[in-house]
Amino acid sequence: NVGNAERKIVVNALDFFGSDSWQVTPRLNINLGLRWDYFGPLHNGSKDIAIFVPGRGIQIQGAGLDGIFHRNLKNFSPRLGFAYQPTSRGDLVVRGGFGIYFDQVNVNPFMDVRPPNNADGVQDNPAGPHPVSIYTQTSLPAVGQSCATFPTCYTWQPNQYTFAPVQLCPSGNVAIDPTCGNSVFAAYSVNQNFHTAYFYNYNLNVEKSFGNGMAVWQVGYVGSEGRRLTVLRDINQKVPDPAVPGNFIYPFFGQYPNFGAINQLNSIGTSNYNALQTTLRTRAWHGVSSQFGYTWAHNLDEITAYRGVIPFDSYNLKADYGNSDFDQRHTFTGTLSWDIPGSTRGPKALTHGWNVSTALAFHGGQPDDQVRPGVDLIGDPFGGVSHSFVKSATFTGVQWINPTAFATPDTATCAPVTSGGRCYGTLRRNQIHGPGYKDVDLGISKSFLITERFKAQFKAEMFNLFNNINLSSGPGAFGLGPGGSGQVTDTIGDFNGAPGIGPGEAFSTVLSLRVTF
Repeated sequence: NVGNAERKIVVNALDFFGSDSWQVTPRLNINLGLRWDYFGPLHNGSKDIAIFVPGRGIQIQGAGLDGIFHRNLKNFSPRLGFAYQPTSRGDLVVRGGFGIYFDQVNVNPFMDVRPPNNADGVQDNPAGPHPVSIYTQTSLPAVGQSCATFPTCYTWQPNQYTFAPVQLCPSGNVAIDPTCGNSVFAAYSVNQNFHTAYFYNYNLNVEKSFGNGMAVWQVGYVGSEGRRLTVLRDINQKVPDPAVPGNFIYPFFGQYPNFGAINQLNSIGTSNYNALQTTLRTRAWHGVSSQFGYTWAHNLDEITAYRGVIPFDSYNLKADYGNSDFDQRHTFTGTLSWDIPGSTRGPKALTHGWNVSTALAFHGGQPDDQVRPGVDLIGDPFGGVSHSFVKSATFTGVQWINPTAFATPDTATCAPVTSGGRCYGTLRRNQIHGPGYKDVDLGISKSFLITERFKAQFKAEMFNLFNNINLSSGPGAFGLGPGGSGQVTDTIGDFNGAPGIGPGEAFSTVLSLRVTF
């Protein structure tokens, strides 16, 4: 990575909001609102921001390019909410709402730098006297391979938008080789019609109270639909053709043969979230206060994390539509606290001031994408894009993942990405959910009144009371990537960087004494 990647970026943001509340009847209240958001395109006055524009090549902001994407002045987002009491007793309430919410433009995907990967930000494009070059090593040298035959990379020329071939040797020496062929230099692009992402959020809840408010039960539906979400895709992806072997050096049948990958930032992603949520709360019932909640939810999208993630097929984004990286179907949580009534027998200092509390947490596992580049780690060494799902496969229950549920795609029924049978299979992303999570905590405390000014509390807290083993779950947890074992080898605390002390780790006890005065 050579050149000067420093960029001074300016982003203008402005918003206005107005709201009103209308008491239609004593039992019906309506809230109305309207918001307008403006998030301007990234710009600066140094003329060192450049993007690749299809049909025009590399364009610099301020010199043939007004901005890296067009301004949008139509971000209006209405809001509506209501609360209604069907009965005069006031123990039943129906609430609902709908709103459009625009997300602020995130600067990170525009300015991401992670060499030696392909260009991941506008600062990787040539601009100014010290253009940035991102070298991408396309292969490793064979034993005895000379420098002259080692793969060639390319660099931009200062104040020019042309390539000069640079020979990279395993020893790190650089030598000019004028006989090199087409360039494989990457470029970064932003769709000129890039829009601000927005969401439709809506909900409907029913709340019922019992025993003069001693207990409150609520059940509701919550939904969210994301539109124009940020997606990074390769607009120079090789067109699948069984007659031509694909490789990363020369992307045959690409739109722009003088370039390698051209990652373009687009606002074409979608997502949706649907959930059933219910809670039960109790208070002041024989010293017991509690809250329990259950959520069933399903979250789907094409790409959860846009940062450096390219779709399997940049020409068919919907092929990536599947479970979100943080899709979690079932979640149950609960807390309970009991102030034990004091006994009239025995010393008051021993029989009063006791409290028992507990916290419960149970939820299903998050998915991990089972598709990785490279040859399979286990079984048939298939190196294609994805496998096909086998519906009739049987499962013995010994392994967490059923290995017989997947098969190499039939090359006679799909379009190969390259010759040799590397095909797009029928298996969608994130179809394997990891292990769930179980945790029960318990606390016992005793309060003492020493004097009117001094109080003390001794407390014993036990975490993961039943010492459940909570294995890691979610993206990267299954060891399916390069160098992985294909097995879940970490606990959730170790996976999240807090081995032994994080939530859900092995049983532990904390004793504490607190004095207040």
